[in-house]
Amino acid sequence: MAANNYSIHSIAAAYGLGLIPHGYYYVKMMANAKGAASNLVPRENMTNLKSQLPAQVWNKLAKARGAHLNAMEGLPLFAVAMLAGNLAKLPSSELNTLSLEYIGVRLLYTALYMGAKSEAASYLRTGVWAWGVSIPIWGLIKAGRMVNASE
Repeated sequence: MAANNYSIHSIAAAYGLGLIPHGYYYVKMMANAKGAASNLVPRENMTNLKSQLPAQVWNKLAKARGAHLNAMEGLPLFAVAMLAGNLAKLPSSELNTLSLEYIGVRLLYTALYMGAKSEAASYLRTGVWAWGVSIPIWGLIKAGRMVNASE
C-alpha cells in the first residue's frame, strides 16, 4: 500500500509557517506604533517607526519581518520542487521526507532568526538557511533523475 502523499499540502504549510512571523510583526508593531503606523503604505512602517520605537522593539520587528520575507523568498523553490517531484512520480515516502525536513528546518530557522542574540547564533542561522535551501534543490535533482530514467 502506498503511503499518503503530503507534499502538495506541505506547500500550504510552508506558506502558513511564513505567516507566523508576519503576524507577530504586525501585532507587535500596531501595539507599539501608537497610531503612527499606516496601512496606506504598509511596507514603509518599519522605516517610519524606527525613530519612534525603542531600539529593542524595532529590532524584534525587523527580525520578524526578515524571517517572514525569507520564508516567502524560499517558498517558490520549495513549491516547484514538490510539484516537480510529483510530476516525476517520486515515491510518496521521499516526497514526504523532503517536505517534513523542509518544514522542520524552516521552523528551526525562524526560531533562530527571531531569537538570535549573538553573532555566533546568526551564523548558525545562516547554516540552517543553507540546509533549508539544499532540500528543495535536492528534490529537483531527484525529480530530474527520475524523469531522465523514465525516458
